[in-house]
Amino acid sequence: MAGKFNTLRTVCVDAVRQGVLPGLVVHVRAAQETLFHEAFGDRQRDGRTFLPATTQTVYDLASLTKALVTSVLAMRAVGDGLLGLDDRLADHNPAWLGPGKAEVTLRQLLCHASGLPAHRPFHQQAGDRAGVVALAAREPLVSAPAAKSLYSDLGFILLGDVLERRLGARLDVLAERFVVGPLGLGSLCFVDLGAPSPLTKRDVAATEACPVRGRVIVGQVHDLNASAMGGVAGHAGLFGCAADVASLAAALGAAWRGETDNIVSPAVIRAFWSPAGIPGSTWRLGWDGPAVANSAAGDLLDRRSVGHLGFTGCSLWIDPVRDTSVVVLSNRIHPSAADNPGFRALRRVLNDAALEGAGYRP
Repeated sequence: MAGKFNTLRTVCVDAVRQGVLPGLVVHVRAAQETLFHEAFGDRQRDGRTFLPATTQTVYDLASLTKALVTSVLAMRAVGDGLLGLDDRLADHNPAWLGPGKAEVTLRQLLCHASGLPAHRPFHQQAGDRAGVVALAAREPLVSAPAAKSLYSDLGFILLGDVLERRLGARLDVLAERFVVGPLGLGSLCFVDLGAPSPLTKRDVAATEACPVRGRVIVGQVHDLNASAMGGVAGHAGLFGCAADVASLAAALGAAWRGETDNIVSPAVIRAFWSPAGIPGSTWRLGWDGPAVANSAAGDLLDRRSVGHLGFTGCSLWIDPVRDTSVVVLSNRIHPSAADNPGFRALRRVLNDAALEGAGYRP
């Protein structure tokens, strides 16, 4: 089996050597078996000090938070009858006011079709969770709801707030109660900036030398809006190692196949993982699907699969039919968050190499 992943190893080693990223961890799992789990390069480079990445290194998962926490908690709430996908956001957040907003639904937020913009630097105006949520609720729409998908952090900031209101606890508490605890995922956590860090005894990958905070960020959320929210948000803030992300992916895939309902209902996850029906969009509910061509998932993955990307350099793709997942955790924004076209190309090549090792063919 080891030789089947030689191409993947070469891709990873070359990416580090060429400076596409400082380091990464790749985990490939199929049929309840770990086929590949290796680390490459460094988790932090500080002057002349190089700290190597290991398979246990914890990464800032960035927008994987949307899929692994916010979407999964929404599945739970829908399955328990506490929320409906076609509930209007205005009925859960009275501050959601403005032209075109009245009929925006939770479903539209989940598939990025609410009409909200991608991002706003709310951290420049708000210093706490309530302030960021209030600014997101007041933000004008930039397109008509349901007309198209426009990826939006703002929608998931608001979804996180709805879940907290309806389920009666903060997202980190809810994630521990409904996802992390039941599955025993010891590394998956939010880092509350106002409390002792749960990552003090773990090796954590560094992210950006942040010009706003004036230091290299290690063990605290990179996203500035999530940081303003204290490190716990619906769009970002989750940390974890590759093995735990893969274990959660396996549990979700098992639920999709109807093998278990301990985390989410099979019927509900099938609804969430079905295409949302927005014109020209690959989005499901809280999850993306591979594009027909030039997908970050590569060319080999079944187009019925689901996944998500993270700005820090992380990704997860799940093929629930073949019970296969590919987890890539990296800190490609260390020490600089400058855009690198080479990394976008790497995502495709790396996923294809991982799937080829797992037995996928064109």
